[in-house]
Amino acid sequence: MSKNIPLIVDLDHTLINTDLLYESSIGALKQQPWLILIYPFWFFKGKGYLKSQLVKRFSIDVTSLPYIQATIDYINERKKMGDQVILATASHKDYAFAVAKHINLFDDVMASNSEFNLSSHNKAKKLIERFGNKGFDYMGDHMRDMPVWEASNLSILVNVNDKIIKNTTHLKTLLLSQKD
Repeated sequence: MSKNIPLIVDLDHTLINTDLLYESSIGALKQQPWLILIYPFWFFKGKGYLKSQLVKRFSIDVTSLPYIQATIDYINERKKMGDQVILATASHKDYAFAVAKHINLFDDVMASNSEFNLSSHNKAKKLIERFGNKGFDYMGDHMRDMPVWEASNLSILVNVNDKIIKNTTHLKTLLLSQKD
């Protein structure tokens, strides 16, 4: 399958069956409902800034997140083959590092911070800079991952719908799991 090509793994809806921006938003608003008034200002400064404000106000219990077993099993297969495995996520770096530490399967973490949102074209650009075009395999779940899949050697589809499957037929793909 792999000849020591790095495996890049997305977090939201790929490694875990939830979205950490959603989880942190709900958690922060339950604790401080008035924050809803500030959200538009945070968002106006960029998604990375919004995420950094939420991480300051809400701690996610990474031990209770709904991890996707098929993803973990595939990561373990690739680790046994000697492949480097990297968590690359648009989630805030504090949450990403906490998840990586908890499951202890990643060699490195790439994530968003207050100035930069590691998503879609931004993620593709950073991965190409680091590994080269077609120099990595990528596990993702969403249409916003299309630029990353386009740049990857192998597009690994996790938790996807029929639309994504149809839109990736021109790529070398591995369907790991599909939404019902």
